[in-house]
This record gives sequence, structure tokens and C-alpha cells, in this order.
Amino acid sequence: MESVSRQTGLPVAVVEQIYEPIRKEKEAAAAVASAERSMWQAENRILREQRPCPLCRTGHAESFDSDVYIASGVRKKNGKRGGFWCHPYYCECSNRRCIARNLYPSDSEVEALERFLAGDFLHKNDFIDSQDGTRYGYTKYGDEQLLVDLLREWSPEQVKRLGADPQLVDTLALQRTLDRMGSKSVDVFDTTLLCPKCGMRGEYRKAVNPQTHAKTWWRVGCPHCKTRTRNAFPYKKWAGQAFETGDLNRTIEWYKQSADAHN
Repeated sequence: MESVSRQTGLPVAVVEQIYEPIRKEKEAAAAVASAERSMWQAENRILREQRPCPLCRTGHAESFDSDVYIASGVRKKNGKRGGFWCHPYYCECSNRRCIARNLYPSDSEVEALERFLAGDFLHKNDFIDSQDGTRYGYTKYGDEQLLVDLLREWSPEQVKRLGADPQLVDTLALQRTLDRMGSKSVDVFDTTLLCPKCGMRGEYRKAVNPQTHAKTWWRVGCPHCKTRTRNAFPYKKWAGQAFETGDLNRTIEWYKQSADAHN
């Protein structure tokens, strides 16, 4: 109070009169925020117990209805006219770092929840637009496009956890890599720092030198699927080679042994 009084030139008594209602308002706001946070934590704890995620066990099932654009891989199954959008139900994990989700839409919220909790993420059947009753179904091309969309954000290993055909996932991931390398905006012969998991471009990142504790070392990580080298290296070249070859557990000792073998 005295420091504020000196800075403003106001008497301490006046400063205290001004500060008191401000203090009470801040305390009330902090109490409300704390109560809301406690309620949110309690609600999430209950939801995790009632409908836990089958994959991560840290999140819970979240069902929702959504407007979905009718892509070329979706076919209308009945005589209704339909439109460019449909409105089915989905379910996904509340943990945004978890890939768990229903890949195909459901007719109802209950059905979406049941599929998710059973781990039946790739349950495929026709679905109905909840707004106009139009029935749709996915073609083989549509099935592949759903996986391709996932591979834009997740690694092939993560997509396989949903129960997708491993061979099909690897094939689609390879096609994405080749398409990307053949793009006009990318040098066809430039394979520098291509991610061994998703095929996207990795990036160099500063890492801590264990001796000086300064960020003078290097590691490489993929900003798309979060794959990265487990260890840091004193040279960019070493980090890049470990990433490009897919030897994510490579250590400095590996390079030292290789150098000794050549000497």
C-alpha cells in the first residue's frame, strides 16, 4: 500500500479504500474459477469411469452430431433427393492426443456411443441423415479416403490401432509420400528429412546439451505425426541421418563406434 501511495501521491487510507473492493472482486472471481474447475474435473472423472476410451484410458467418449459434406466416396441408397450435406452422429475420445474415433457415422447418438465403447471404430453400414431421412453408404473409394484423411494428421501406426487393414494403411501412406514427392511444389529428388512414419517433412529442433545444459544440440521431429528422434546429437547431420533412416533410438555411441570401425 505504501509503495502505491508513494507512486500515486494519494494517502494510504485512500489507497486502501480503493483497493479493498478490487481485492474482494478478485477473490470472488478466483473462488468461482476454482469451483468451476473442480466441477469440470469431477465431471470428467465420472465420465472416464462411465465411458472410458478403449485406447488411451485417459479420455472418455464424446458423442456429437455434425454436418458432413457428401463426398464422392458416399453413395445415396434410397429414392430421396438428398443434398450436398448430411447430419449423422459420431463419437471420439475427449483426449485430443488420442486417435480413437468412429470412422463411420451412426444413425443415433446411442449407436455411436455403443460402437466407440466396444472399440468397433471401423463398423461400416449405411447411415441416415437425421434431418431429411436420406440413407447413404460408403463405397470402397470412400473407405480409402477416410483413411487418407486420417493419415494427414496421424502416423500409420496410430491409424492401424483403429483396426484398419495394416497392408492397406501402409499402401496408402506410401502413395501419399510418392504423391508429395511428385508434387510440383516439392523437388522430386529431395528426400531430406522425410518422416519415416508419415512421409511428411521433418524439422530440426534445438536440444539441450547434457554437459552445458544449453540448447546447442539437435534432434529432428515431424510436426505432423509427432515422430522424433529419441536422443539429441551435437551435429545436425547426425540427427538428420537418424531420422531419415528411421533409427529413432540411435545414440551418439552408434556414430562413435562407426567412426572407430572405419579407422
